[in-house]
Amino acid sequence: MTGYRARLVAIAIAVLSAPVNSQEELTPQRIADIRARAEQGEALAQNELGSLYYTGSGVLQDDAEATRWIRLAAEQGHAPAQHNLGLLYFRSRGVPGDDTEAAMWYRRAAEQGYAPAQGGLGYMLAYGAGVDENHMLAYMWLELAWTGATSDFTRRLYTQQRDELARRMTPEQIADAHRLAHEWEAAHAREP
Repeated sequence: MTGYRARLVAIAIAVLSAPVNSQEELTPQRIADIRARAEQGEALAQNELGSLYYTGSGVLQDDAEATRWIRLAAEQGHAPAQHNLGLLYFRSRGVPGDDTEAAMWYRRAAEQGYAPAQGGLGYMLAYGAGVDENHMLAYMWLELAWTGATSDFTRRLYTQQRDELARRMTPEQIADAHRLAHEWEAAHAREP
């Protein structure tokens, strides 16, 4: 696996593996509750149930079931599920590998401000995986992902990727990428 794919997978797995409410113990009753809410169409529960199947936490690991539940939530516009579905396409888990499809789902979640998807899309743009290579947009998305990161681990990974990318860019391109990130943030700060 190339370096950028390995870093993207490390971030994505950390996000996909994290239960929605890590304070609650994963008991059979809690899994039954998650399943009941998922069957009623709750996107948050569908994504969580899919994530449990992905990791085999409390249920038998099953990529097809993970994909089924995550897709249901993603199609409802749930950004974490859209990111997770992108990861499934990126890793060829439960669906045939397809970087173009992965990038599409990452973009949908990234445009909602979901930092892990912004990072994933940035990586894909940096290397032309499923999208045209575009260093300025890659840098912009990585900058936004860094801003929205919730852990030091992901901040360090985004920083490393952004720094590697900057070595392939001119100072003017970096300045333009920063400007694009600020414009994106300003435009989305005004949205309800």
